[in-house]
Parts: sequence; C-alpha cells; structure tokens
Amino acid sequence: MIPTPIAVMLTLIASAAAWADHGAGLREPGMNPVVAALVWAGAAFLVGMAVVAIVTVLSRRRQSQPDDD
Repeated sequence: MIPTPIAVMLTLIASAAAWADHGAGLREPGMNPVVAALVWAGAAFLVGMAVVAIVTVLSRRRQSQPDDD
C-alpha cells in the first residue's frame, strides 16, 4: 500500500495538467479592466442608492396628529 503523503503528491501531480491553460479558444479573454471597473463602480453606486432609499423610508417620522381640543 502507498503511504498517504505519497498518494496525495501523486494525485496532485496527475491533476496539475488538468488545471493548465490550453489557450487556443478554450478560454475567452476577459473584459477590458477599465470597463470592468466602470461596471463594478456602477453596481456599487446602485447598491448605495438602494441602501440610502431604504434607510430614508424606514427612518421617516410620521406627522403628529393635531390635538382635538
């Protein structure tokens, strides 16, 4: 029987080839970094606006009713 550390090392070595980047059409190039930054900035802005709107609605005070004298 193979000792556990050796079995783990053999498994890692055998599976290393599966993680290789083969290029040539198997992987699409990513977005332009500037476009990605603008998209994430827009998403963060929308989330911030949603949080402000929710806090505003939840913290709104009700108008007091006039006293009936």
